[in-house]
Amino acid sequence: MLVCPQCHAENPNNHQVCQQCQTSLTHRPCPQCGHNAPFSKSHCPNCETFIGQVWQVILAQPINGNQTEETLTLDSNYLDLGQRYQIWPSQDEAFQVIATTATHTLYRGQVFDCQPLEKSTLPLLVDQVSDLLKDREEDDPSGLWEQMGIPGTAFPYLALKDLVPVVPEVHDAWLDNETEVILLPDRNHWQLIPDLLINHSLLTLQIIYWLNQIVTLWNSLTAVNCCQSLLVEDNLRLDEDQSFGLLKLYPDPPDAPPSLQKLGQLWQTWFTKGGYPSSSKLATLIQQVADGKIDQVAELRLQLQDLASEQQITDDEETPINLGVSASSLDFVGEELPDFQAELLSGQLEETPTTTDITNDATAVLPMELITLTALGCTDRGRQRHHNEDYFGMKTEVKIQQNNQETVVNGRGVYIVCDGMGGHAAGEVASQMAVETLETFFAEHWQEDFPDHETILQGILLANQKLYDVNQSNASSGSGRMGTTLVLVLVQDTKAVVAHVGDSRVYSISRKKGVQQLTVDHEVGQRAIQSGIDPKLAYARPDAYQLTQALGPHDNNYIQPDIRFLDLAEDTLFLLCSDGLCDNDLVEDHWETYLLPLISSSQSLDQGIVKLIDFANSYNGHDNITAVLVRVKIRPKVNPQDW
Repeated sequence: MLVCPQCHAENPNNHQVCQQCQTSLTHRPCPQCGHNAPFSKSHCPNCETFIGQVWQVILAQPINGNQTEETLTLDSNYLDLGQRYQIWPSQDEAFQVIATTATHTLYRGQVFDCQPLEKSTLPLLVDQVSDLLKDREEDDPSGLWEQMGIPGTAFPYLALKDLVPVVPEVHDAWLDNETEVILLPDRNHWQLIPDLLINHSLLTLQIIYWLNQIVTLWNSLTAVNCCQSLLVEDNLRLDEDQSFGLLKLYPDPPDAPPSLQKLGQLWQTWFTKGGYPSSSKLATLIQQVADGKIDQVAELRLQLQDLASEQQITDDEETPINLGVSASSLDFVGEELPDFQAELLSGQLEETPTTTDITNDATAVLPMELITLTALGCTDRGRQRHHNEDYFGMKTEVKIQQNNQETVVNGRGVYIVCDGMGGHAAGEVASQMAVETLETFFAEHWQEDFPDHETILQGILLANQKLYDVNQSNASSGSGRMGTTLVLVLVQDTKAVVAHVGDSRVYSISRKKGVQQLTVDHEVGQRAIQSGIDPKLAYARPDAYQLTQALGPHDNNYIQPDIRFLDLAEDTLFLLCSDGLCDNDLVEDHWETYLLPLISSSQSLDQGIVKLIDFANSYNGHDNITAVLVRVKIRPKVNPQDW
């Protein structure tokens, strides 16, 4: 079966386009030049840009005798008989040894996926095992995995599937005679945590968070005998959102099982190379672990908790920048250390005004009335993402009353854009749940009068609570917790309100005022700027783009949406968008070309939004792209008696 890259519907292998959304199943646009290239090709035939899907391969070969080859070269250009997985970059590049167990030697390499839309068989086998376990009393699926022909090398990954994406998710796995083969996501381009700690001067609180993530994961890896995974420096990575993840799982050496002391010695190496003060309390704690004086996970985590609480107070006193951690890192420890999470979050979210009245220009002496209210939304997967985690919703109601003397137009609308996070289906579920919850809420709570601040806040907190409850019921933790950003615009005649959580944005475009960004991203860099730090310094931080707020990961105590009320004094175009559209100053640099003309009623929103999305794909294209355009046309209100 072929899985559609746009809507994820399953299609027969001989289909050329998706039977559900008509997306091509044979070609994709090159993210660099836009040329349509076959999925089977690794490079664009037009510009030679690499466009393929590469997987990390782990081969486990049985040990025969006492000899272990340091490298392994395969006889074929392909890993499988079906010639789907091509050895990458070529068969001349040997697979390298990464670990040795009592029975197997593990080699690492890469393959290019010549058929990336074809569904792998492993998820089907795992689902069958889950169904069989429901009818049996035992909880251990290992026996059934073995009966299904799933190689033992994949067992630890499957056992820790609830920790995806911190632990890589197995794409496929099979047995080739006696050789075990598993395919994992290729994370070699992710940033190394040791490099960041050594080469950047980081806040102590940030370091404590990452160390606590590692310690928290230690317990889970102990259960599958893979604690060695946390002792290999090259294996500890951060994705583009600064979320922690492992490159792969390393089995524990059978003759020398890892200890917390070895972990402490590794930390000590980082701390020394990074030039951090040896007299600090964190350095003292690391020294105790390295000396074996602290050898229990529970004790170490308690010490980190106390140190984090103390450091938070110090940061508050010494610097206005007291947020150096991402939402995902908070989530990862939040389930097991609620006090730790609360202490670190307390005081980090400034008490800023949540409602700002933007008054009319002083020259606007006449009251205004609505002429037309129109809106249109569009979303696109982007050119590099395999699925779309954005979701938007909109509802516009216009009533027109006419008589001999006048025409009165009353309009109102609810417009929402959410950018989900959490990996795979989780982000899609989160964004859709948030949109649908808010649409239902305003349908019930917006009958006559324009919603006030408390009503809007109530709706946003309701959406957050629903997502949070799902996370709690699913026992999700860390990066596995789903969440979403939110931008919301409500319009009633010539009044509007803008609310947001996260880094999706709302812009207004008008002829007098030009383009205005009505939201301030809830991220570390912006908070630093608001604290008086120069923007260049604020965004030189390695964690500058980490979110400080999102719906879903935390309960309502940690959500502080910004809410702004506006009175419109001229024709206005609102743009609600996910960061896939507005990244790299796209709106600020190109609004006059792609947005300003759309204020005119003679310009089609349909054509305009398509051009905007297409341009965003060529200009950015690295993320999902969503835009909702709301055009509000107004005029001075004059009594009929004055005509």
